[in-house]
Amino acid sequence: MDSGCPKLLLVEPDPVKRQQLLATCQPAGAPADFVIDLCTRRSEALKRLSTENFDACLIPADLDLLRGIRRGVNDTLCLVISDKTGHHADAEAIEAGADDVLPRNDICPSSLTRALVHGRCRRLRGDQLALEARQDPLTGLANRARLEEELDRMLLHSARSHTGFALLYIDLDYFKQINDSFGHGLGDLLLAVIANRLRRTMRQNDLIARVGGDEFVALLSDLHDPNDAALIASKIIHTLSEPITLNSHHLLISASVGIATHPSHGQTATELLQHADQALYRAKAAGRNGYSFYSPQDDTYTRQNLDIEQGLRTGLLEGEFRLHYQPIVDTRHGDTVAWEALLRWQHPRLGLLTPDDFLQLAEHSGLILPMGHWVIGQALQALRQWQAAGIDCRLAINISDRELKQPRFADQLQQLLVKSKVPAHMLQLELRESTLLRHSQQASKLCHALSALGVSIWLDRFGEEYGAFGYLSRLPIQGIKLDGRFIEEDSASGDYVRNLISLSRSMDKRITASYIETADSARQVSHYGGDFLQGFWIGQPRPIDQVLNQSPRRSQIW
Repeated sequence: MDSGCPKLLLVEPDPVKRQQLLATCQPAGAPADFVIDLCTRRSEALKRLSTENFDACLIPADLDLLRGIRRGVNDTLCLVISDKTGHHADAEAIEAGADDVLPRNDICPSSLTRALVHGRCRRLRGDQLALEARQDPLTGLANRARLEEELDRMLLHSARSHTGFALLYIDLDYFKQINDSFGHGLGDLLLAVIANRLRRTMRQNDLIARVGGDEFVALLSDLHDPNDAALIASKIIHTLSEPITLNSHHLLISASVGIATHPSHGQTATELLQHADQALYRAKAAGRNGYSFYSPQDDTYTRQNLDIEQGLRTGLLEGEFRLHYQPIVDTRHGDTVAWEALLRWQHPRLGLLTPDDFLQLAEHSGLILPMGHWVIGQALQALRQWQAAGIDCRLAINISDRELKQPRFADQLQQLLVKSKVPAHMLQLELRESTLLRHSQQASKLCHALSALGVSIWLDRFGEEYGAFGYLSRLPIQGIKLDGRFIEEDSASGDYVRNLISLSRSMDKRITASYIETADSARQVSHYGGDFLQGFWIGQPRPIDQVLNQSPRRSQIW
């Protein structure tokens, strides 16, 4: 007998039917197509199928037996022998787990062979569909359904074995900007590369799932020390920060990771996912490119920030944002030469909020781009209003890191200038020195593009990073803005401000001192050679109607 023949287990308690089946499946004098073992009792059948290897079992139309086999055996095909006619009984058997239903009178070697082939094909296709249903099609990683399934399994295993595990929520920093800059095709390629790097970083028994656009979750099994989760998070951050070249584009990516451990940080899948997400939020708020453990003490803070972040979206749609304008005056005569547009949020419950209360959350949520677009549009409208009222002053606006990275920022600004009919030289855009140093290549391109439009470019918070003098001499930057509070700290800080002003003037740059709070500070800046002053002592930020109806107070120094 050929040992390669399919091995079947024939389950039939009726001896007459059993002999008839043997005779039809293995006709006398014909070569054996199958190896058939006999079984007469249900309990014996369940035991043998769970302990021995069979290609298929041939059983009577006993749905209880069929369901019992299906609960304990996954790989063996189940072929049901039917004595009834009609499709209803066949449908019941298929629904209970049968791979095929064979009418007793039609059984023969060829029909049995055909049922085995069809059953195997359906199994393979079913397994493939089940795999696809639990797999992310872009990266080949597990999807959310597979993650939830594995998370439930790990919770049960942990309860029995008293072992812990960790859940790492991983989010790519600034991935949206890459999509916006280079297109979704390159973004998809980047996600595939990230997925491969995550696979290499994790242990064989750990699960990696993609649960959103650029969000991943790692399940670390059999965790004995929470520090192990921190080590793996650090490894992930380091691995993902390595440069990536795609389609001749050199990309730098970073990641933030939130960590929740079981049982310390949650008893259910929902709790663990929620707490890891909150930890991720804290990691991003701390500056990104790092990890953070969930802390119950942070719950209140996180909920408040989440409320504010959600409120930002509503506030932008409902028109809750305002622009206030702070005067910038000439040190020689005290004349107002410019106004800086400062964003305010008229929160329905918390009152008037300054950017310190919400700007970082706007960066985290990605709302900083539509907010920045709104600010420039509103400010240009205000500039046209005060031009019509005979106020001849420039308008100063800060631009964010994300606006700097937008490839079409200069084009969009030009469109707004044309639409508002405001001359480009009336607009003063302020870029932080730290932003210039972090993104020097993009900043250089933007500075040249804005200068070509006729827009004035200034460096804000100059002198905090000690590294932008080289750029100041090479780029079309008209002036700097430094922190006037340094003057009031001590004589060394005052000397530092004086040196900054002296060096900047030697490169023919204009100087504004912000945060001028006292007359003494104003006199010192004027004495050092500063050109302009800004601060509460000069004038507080005010709505547009006050700009049109009032003139800023002048100090006794003039």
